[in-house]
Amino acid sequence: MTRLTEERYWSEGYRRRGSIVPVSVDGSLNYCNSRMLGILSVAGLEGKRVLEIGGGGSSWLAFLASRFPASNFVGLDYSKEGCDLLKQYADENGLKNLRYECADFFDCERLSGSFDLVYSLGVVEHFSELSATIAHLRRFLDRDGVMVTVIPNMAGVIGSLTKLFNRGVYDLHVPYDRGDLARGHVDAGMTIISGGYLCSSNFGVLSSCFTEERGVKYSIYKWLTRVSKLLWLVESRVVRLPESKWISPYIYTVAKAG
Repeated sequence: MTRLTEERYWSEGYRRRGSIVPVSVDGSLNYCNSRMLGILSVAGLEGKRVLEIGGGGSSWLAFLASRFPASNFVGLDYSKEGCDLLKQYADENGLKNLRYECADFFDCERLSGSFDLVYSLGVVEHFSELSATIAHLRRFLDRDGVMVTVIPNMAGVIGSLTKLFNRGVYDLHVPYDRGDLARGHVDAGMTIISGGYLCSSNFGVLSSCFTEERGVKYSIYKWLTRVSKLLWLVESRVVRLPESKWISPYIYTVAKAG
């Protein structure tokens, strides 16, 4: 299996970030986040054992742990910098229901069979063998557990823009499409509950292309993010816009073990 990213890549990103800011799902400017929460909540989040793969420094874990205090949340990440950020946030905010496991998910047997929900937000597309990667994530599910897998839609406009803005970042992804993601779960022995494209637009996912806030490409990126926010305003107040293989920023699959 080919791993397209190394621990150093993620650690450098965590160091640049410096701290965790929880996501917000309120208001029109956070419309896409509210849609993401809906997908993560498909099997319920109250009183659950939840694992985020690649959860070091996770803004989503920070938000969910605060919102669902009766649930237990774990972030699994092989980056020490990411794990340190999560620990710091949990300590500073008194979140006893949030902890981390600093390990590679391929080798972390001690968490097998422990969770009601396992989710990942932009992880599996960094590996060349999709079904084998998903099979490793499946190990962490309890017998009746549910897996939510979200990847950036690198087979659409987001992928084309990533290639234009930063070819090096594009090359760290396998451009799986909706069918690839579904087949990967089926080939890993899972049963699909739902899946498809998520959100009509979110050019903010292109932020990983930039380490500096300057230049023509960055200016184009900033204008595109404003377009997304305008579309979210329309969606939150007027009508929901189509989600498509060309423009949607994410592809997702919800599946059960067996």
